[in-house]
Amino acid sequence: MSSALDRIEYTVVSGGKQAPVLTVFSLSTCGFCKKAQEYLGTNGFAYRYVYLDQLDFDLKREAKQELKSRFSNLPVFPVLVIDDTEALSGFVEEQWAERLGI
Repeated sequence: MSSALDRIEYTVVSGGKQAPVLTVFSLSTCGFCKKAQEYLGTNGFAYRYVYLDQLDFDLKREAKQELKSRFSNLPVFPVLVIDDTEALSGFVEEQWAERLGI
C-alpha cells in the first residue's frame, strides 16, 4: 500500500536554496500558513506544499494520520517537514530560522 503522503499532488515552488528538502502542509484559510510560505520564498528556499483542506476527504484523513504517526509534535498548521525526517509544527519564525540556518 502506498503512503498517503506519496499520493498527494504537491505544488512546487522554485528557489535558489535546494537543501534541505522542504514540504509544507498547509490549510488554504490559515494566515500563519501563508506567512510561512512567504517566509520560505523571501529567504530563497525551494519547497513544495499542499493545502490539506482541499484534498479528497479520505486522502486528507490518511495524510493527517500519517503525519501524526511519523512526527509526534503534530498537527498544528503549517507543518514543515525537513528532509522527510523531522517536522516543525506551527509557524514560529525564530524556530524556523534557527533550524534552517537563516
